[in-house]
Amino acid sequence: MTLGPEWHSKLPSGWQRVVSLKWQREEYRLGDDSGLSTLLMPGVSYSYLKSDNRIDPHNGYRLQFETKVAKEGLGSDTNLLYGTALVKGLTTVFDKHRFLGRVQVGGSATNGYKSVPPSLRFFAGGDQSVRGYDYQSLSPENSSGDRIGGRYMVAGSVEYQYSVAEKWRVATFIDQGNSFNTLELPNLKTGVGIGVRWVSPVGPIRLDLAHAMDDDGGIRLHFSMGPEL
Repeated sequence: MTLGPEWHSKLPSGWQRVVSLKWQREEYRLGDDSGLSTLLMPGVSYSYLKSDNRIDPHNGYRLQFETKVAKEGLGSDTNLLYGTALVKGLTTVFDKHRFLGRVQVGGSATNGYKSVPPSLRFFAGGDQSVRGYDYQSLSPENSSGDRIGGRYMVAGSVEYQYSVAEKWRVATFIDQGNSFNTLELPNLKTGVGIGVRWVSPVGPIRLDLAHAMDDDGGIRLHFSMGPEL
């Protein structure tokens, strides 16, 4: 359960800021880690979008940053510093050739990781992360093989689309990423695939077939929708 107010403000040059104070109480069981976590977290997030079309952009980029903090003894069970960042970019060349890129990173610092609930741990894999792998399947594991989430996460994607008709595009892509517990060079997992895009009135609908290069899972089907940025 998460409660708390948010204050939205628009900064110069298109930046938007949200200041929040959230109280989160979460009962969880994740492998050997289980408990009832209570966190009082002030936070701030910034976002910026430059796009030539809100529904189906041809050129533009998005920046998002978020951080929040909890202090043990001040309404929280543990000390926690949590942050994420997202960068997306899109450019179109000669009307038919589209190139998309995405980079996501996240990290946390705490003196009591077992008290951090799953919602504030990092996982990778899935439609919006590393295609070819199941949702949140890329994660550190405990001695029993349970996925328990990581302190850090990185994921990225490069995609090429070609317009075959007014509302239809075909795509090919490479995704990489993983979640992990140390700042040493991580073992990134790679997914490759092809897809089709239909530009609906609410934005592109995406259907992808992706293969996990570092897994024996074969081909996975991914479905998503909404603006590219």
